[in-house]
Amino acid sequence: MELTALVLLPPLLVLTLAMITQRLQLSLVAGLIFSSLVAKQFNPIDALILLLQRLYDQVSSTDNMHAYLFLLCVGIIITLINYTGAAQALAQIALKRIQNKKQVERSTFGLSLILALDDYLNSLTVGYVMQPLVDSFHIARTKLAYLVHTFAGPVVMLVPLSTWAAFITSQLEQSGISASPGKDIKIIADPFYVYIESIPFIYYAIFTIFTAFIIINRSLSFGPMAQFEHEALQRRENPEPRERITTTRNSGISDLLIPLATLFACVLFGILYMGDYWLFGGTQSFIGAFRTNKDALFVLGMASLITVFVGFILALRRKQITGQDIPKLIWQGTLLMESAILLVILASTLGSILRLDLETGNYLASLLLHCMHITYLPLIFFLVAAMTSFMIGTAWGTLALLLPIGIPMAQSLMQISFFGCAPELCNDPLACIIPAIGAILAGATFGDHTSPIAAAIVMSATSSGCSPIDHLNTQLPYTIAPLAGSIGAFLTTGLLIGSAKYVILTSSLTIGLVITSIVLYICNTLFGGRRQIQ
Repeated sequence: MELTALVLLPPLLVLTLAMITQRLQLSLVAGLIFSSLVAKQFNPIDALILLLQRLYDQVSSTDNMHAYLFLLCVGIIITLINYTGAAQALAQIALKRIQNKKQVERSTFGLSLILALDDYLNSLTVGYVMQPLVDSFHIARTKLAYLVHTFAGPVVMLVPLSTWAAFITSQLEQSGISASPGKDIKIIADPFYVYIESIPFIYYAIFTIFTAFIIINRSLSFGPMAQFEHEALQRRENPEPRERITTTRNSGISDLLIPLATLFACVLFGILYMGDYWLFGGTQSFIGAFRTNKDALFVLGMASLITVFVGFILALRRKQITGQDIPKLIWQGTLLMESAILLVILASTLGSILRLDLETGNYLASLLLHCMHITYLPLIFFLVAAMTSFMIGTAWGTLALLLPIGIPMAQSLMQISFFGCAPELCNDPLACIIPAIGAILAGATFGDHTSPIAAAIVMSATSSGCSPIDHLNTQLPYTIAPLAGSIGAFLTTGLLIGSAKYVILTSSLTIGLVITSIVLYICNTLFGGRRQIQ
């Protein structure tokens, strides 16, 4: 179809309806119907056919099946550890060492670092493990969801040994960056090296984590979050976890640590094995195995299935459950993730229509990317990636769309030839391309953090025990400061293009952190901020 401003309306409709009705599923269904009608010029029959086809594609996709399996298994694991009392055992031990709210919130970051192999693994595990602790200290569930979300995607984006690293590396290679010369190769360099070099330029992820630590350490609270935290502090928010199977059986922390260690070990082993690691008869180094692995969702699905098996065997041997309990636990775990899986299916289907049929990202790119000066290249790339990821609700989809567009465009603007570059613009062409790549990665992270149709919103809220709408409403004001800081940092980077890397990074990060801090305290003052009692 012809790209017009009409392709921007479906995601805006979803956002508007979600804010008005506070019902994300209904909003997504409305967005699906409207986007299908727009894609087929409002022909209802063709629109219905398209909608059913995209739904079928999402449900029947092998990768998506592995993702749904992972979600189901995590639900079963969480149900099991709550049934055995393992989560409560952790809380009891932690309560002897943790003295205040700040320590609880900081420990969320520590657990996220341990589980930084994947954002799904991270967001679905950390929230459930931390729920008993945040309830004990009367921390709002929405605050936990914010911390879980902030320490999931942004942290995984910055950690090169993760499932994201393999995807980003493959996208860079498809965009014309390769260590081996070829017909379609535009820049000769190791894609994984390029990704590593771009990490310091993923400003939004850096400033988001920085913002979270300021909020924790200074006990800042503003916007809708302030009301939720006030209610939790006054014990008007129900401190009890939502209804789930409970038991009085004795258990220890090993009932939690063994399943988590099994899941982590299986994911790590699977990534290395599927990545052709030399220890398993392959040819890749440890880092190379992460770089070349392209089966992350398969690994997650199989690892979670093994963990469920190990968890049941452990509970049976310790006589915490009987064989008759297993079907009940599986059913309860399925119910636990039912809403999350449905939301993920609806959101991913809408994202596929926006990406493949309406080409919303292409329209945004065509508006801005073809009329720019080299000075504003990183900033424009960041803004386009941020708007695109916000509209289509997927960081990976944004990267797949914009990296093949952005890298050749940056190369052309900087007058980089295949074997050299124009010295008057940049003495090191790759050093000039890398900030642009970092800008796209940063923008993709923003959408994953703010879009109402992002799967990460649903997963963080589900694992933390709050509604996705409440999580979205409370988190959005907290993204203003890192967004402002990123804009300032990328503008500074563009102005310094061609300078030494340490000069660019030092100046940009300093300016960005200052802007982030100032805007954060302005927001805290203007939006009814208050200090929380620790």
